[in-house]
Amino acid sequence: MKLLPEALLGRMFLLILLVTLIDVVIIRQLFLFFIASPAGEMFTYVSESLAVLVEKIMTQGNSETNRLVAEELRQSTGMIIQRGLVEHLEAIPETPFLTIWQKTLTQNNNNFILGYQAQPEGFIWLLHTKPTLFSLNIPFKALGMVQKVIGIIFLLTSSVLMLMTYLAARHLISPLKELGEAAKTIGRDVSHANINPRGPEEFRAVARALNDMKADLDRMIKAQEFLLAGISHDLRTPLTRIRLATEMIADESDDLSEGMKEDIQEIDTIVHGIIELARVNIEAAEPWKVGEITPLLLAIEKKYQRANVDLAVFLDNVPPVRYKPMALQRLLYNLIDNAVKHGGGAITLSTRSYGNKIDLCVSDQGAGLSMTTEKMNSFSDFTQHPGQGSGLGLTIVQHIAQLHHAELTLRNKPQGGAEIILGMTAYWDKP
Repeated sequence: MKLLPEALLGRMFLLILLVTLIDVVIIRQLFLFFIASPAGEMFTYVSESLAVLVEKIMTQGNSETNRLVAEELRQSTGMIIQRGLVEHLEAIPETPFLTIWQKTLTQNNNNFILGYQAQPEGFIWLLHTKPTLFSLNIPFKALGMVQKVIGIIFLLTSSVLMLMTYLAARHLISPLKELGEAAKTIGRDVSHANINPRGPEEFRAVARALNDMKADLDRMIKAQEFLLAGISHDLRTPLTRIRLATEMIADESDDLSEGMKEDIQEIDTIVHGIIELARVNIEAAEPWKVGEITPLLLAIEKKYQRANVDLAVFLDNVPPVRYKPMALQRLLYNLIDNAVKHGGGAITLSTRSYGNKIDLCVSDQGAGLSMTTEKMNSFSDFTQHPGQGSGLGLTIVQHIAQLHHAELTLRNKPQGGAEIILGMTAYWDKP
């Protein structure tokens, strides 16, 4: 069982709360030492002095004098003198002041004890337990109310304290959460705008470091694109020479010539795929567009119809989405071209809408996917037939899908053929 919360907000809240509780304990001890204890000792001295005075009056004066003194004392102070010990008293309430008063009184003179009378109103009784027996009533009418007020004040203070602690911890953690979200965004799209540093200096330093990291990644990606483009260009020239040389091989070497041509074509396809992969980051910098994708899909349909490709388009009434037109168009080109190359038969491009979700589907009537069910959603080394293609086409599809925060699903249809579904989310005027 973990004792500490997982989230930093919870840990900071717990830490600040513990420090605050320790402060409350320290303040309580200081209150006992500097206020409650001196007050208890003072009341002990006063009550002992009153008891001595009462004892003198009761032992030396006559009954009429005692009655007159007791009546005058009751009227002026509210205290009542009574011969004997008052019975059926309660223990004094557990408050620091009364506890210290009782303890000090017992230590100084064990002839005295304190008792409490709650009804009809609050009284503290000072009981003289040795001859002459008497009880001295000291009014504490507001004692019960004071205890309730102290309890309410403690409850309110604790509630306000916990609320302020939570708000303070949340305020401190808020910039850190923004940094986390910004780091995720950079991971998905390195061309994202720079992070605006805010909060404590440590958080601002992390934000600046992330901005520096983003700039370094951008430079590395551009250098990689330049390198890939250069390698691809350099390879094309010798490949062209080899292709021309194979054309001049004697007729009796047709098998050798055809084999070499196939190898050259495969290498050329790989080089083309590398160039296409290098373009992914160029399309990542393309501006976003918000709107319906139906015109884009209809334009794609016309292009393939002009190329005599058997492409059927079935479009549902779909809500607007946020997308990059060139990147999404390239994704569909890769899927349709892959279906033309490996699928066979009619190819279908369709959309389905349910709630705020949109499915963009490309399906064919070929032999289906050559991957096991467990690997249907893995794009590494994907081909529809073993030994054909480099798998870069659907790797590009995966990158573009991630750029659009879309979910890709690969599956074989029960009636035969492959189907690839791009699940997108509707964009309802989001900020």
